Amino acid sequence: MTSTKSPNILFLMTDQQRPDSLGCYGDEVAITPNLDHLAQEGIRFDNCYVQNPLCCPSRYSILTGRYPHSHGVVSNWYAPHPGERSFGHQLGRAGYRTALIGKMHLTPWHDCFGFDGRIIAEAKFHHDCPDDYERFLRKHGTSRPELYDVQSKEYIANATAVKSRVPQELHIDTFVGRSVCEYLKNAREPFCVFASFLSPHNPYDPPAPYDALFLNRKLPGRNMGETEVRTKPREAYDYINNRLKWPFKTDELTEEQIHLTKAYYYSLNTLVDDWVGRIVETLKAQGLYEDTVIVYTSDHGDLLGDHGLIYKQCFYEQSVKAPLIVHCPERFKPQVVDDPVESIDLFDTFCELGGAFRGYGSQAKSLVPLLEQQKDYTHREAVFSENYFGTMVRYHQYKMVYYTGKPYGELYDLAEDPMEQRNLWDDLDGSAIKRQLKDLLLEWSLSSRSPTPLPVRSGHQDDTPLQFVSHQGGTRAAGIQPWHLDGFDGLYQEWDFATPGVTR
Repeated sequence: MTSTKSPNILFLMTDQQRPDSLGCYGDEVAITPNLDHLAQEGIRFDNCYVQNPLCCPSRYSILTGRYPHSHGVVSNWYAPHPGERSFGHQLGRAGYRTALIGKMHLTPWHDCFGFDGRIIAEAKFHHDCPDDYERFLRKHGTSRPELYDVQSKEYIANATAVKSRVPQELHIDTFVGRSVCEYLKNAREPFCVFASFLSPHNPYDPPAPYDALFLNRKLPGRNMGETEVRTKPREAYDYINNRLKWPFKTDELTEEQIHLTKAYYYSLNTLVDDWVGRIVETLKAQGLYEDTVIVYTSDHGDLLGDHGLIYKQCFYEQSVKAPLIVHCPERFKPQVVDDPVESIDLFDTFCELGGAFRGYGSQAKSLVPLLEQQKDYTHREAVFSENYFGTMVRYHQYKMVYYTGKPYGELYDLAEDPMEQRNLWDDLDGSAIKRQLKDLLLEWSLSSRSPTPLPVRSGHQDDTPLQFVSHQGGTRAAGIQPWHLDGFDGLYQEWDFATPGVTR
């Protein structure tokens, strides 16, 4: 590092964004100039794997630096084990002002989980969510139930790809982007802001004029082998299709349906990118730009028809990898990192950047040695991900998906088969590499059991709220609050929503 001052941390997250849909990751159709610029000036990680390709488990892993089976959130709407701590807890104790803005997908959904407060925009299509965004919509004469007709033929036939019924100035991603900008105008340093956009997660709902950006463009084709659905293990296929509400299967989507879904997906990427540009402009206008580390990632990817599947929840590259960009030219030289990293590593990274204690239970590894380009440094030999029906390990060019108790699995050589269409599970039976991959999974499953220490007697600890939470468990009453960040309730009255919030 070239500076010893604790930097501001601006952590920007999207929902369900696959890396190869961004220009900086090689997509020639994408319109993401602001993210491309951050990647050009910063550090782009090409192999960032999430620890569960589903919203809640992945987000809690990033927040806690721990694997899903350790913090307890193994699926959506689970609550973490008592005593779990976020990087908001740790940075707060180091003197940071902390805030959550946008979608967090916590349980309970309005929890602050160690951060000072929240501006909440929790879901696109949950009609009964009384959060800040719903209050904001009602102030402007509309509400969530008016955004989509989830029973309409168009909504169902197009796999939830539907044009937004509200203009861009009322769209939920505009709400999140504006909230970040307004927070930064009032921020006190040092701060850590974790802001999460809701796109490009379905419903794929771009407002005008974004909806028309990609309709007539040639988009990347669908990656699906002719016999793939029939010949591969069906755990992921059956799991996803059994959760959907329409009468057809994901591999039955037509090219027209897939094209519309992708067109709207790419449009939402551009909407978010425009807000990233506005946020960077705000940092510069407030004199915060040089002292702020900007980190951009997503909680998982989206299959978009690849392998006959949509959405996420399986271990194909398009689902289990996320973009990761770290930008702070004042501290770190630009580079592209090919080393495999895990999204939990952000926990230790934020703690190290902010001079905070990482705690006793972290299973993360700080990315700072990679950011500083330390010589002869090996970050991780293997990376892991898990869901309720399987566990994945990536080691060098090989990826294995292990289904506990089943005689079958998946094994791919990503160097020879980057599209993951040739399953080598049977071909490599008895081979050294298959044994090694199984050994890695066994070692990880045993060594990653929760390392949190046993509680300390009350007489051997101080009386800080963090100590109480750490050793007594539960959520502090102060961690749950009304639907607005204290002191920011009047922000929305001051915004001029007659003017579009972007430059497009």
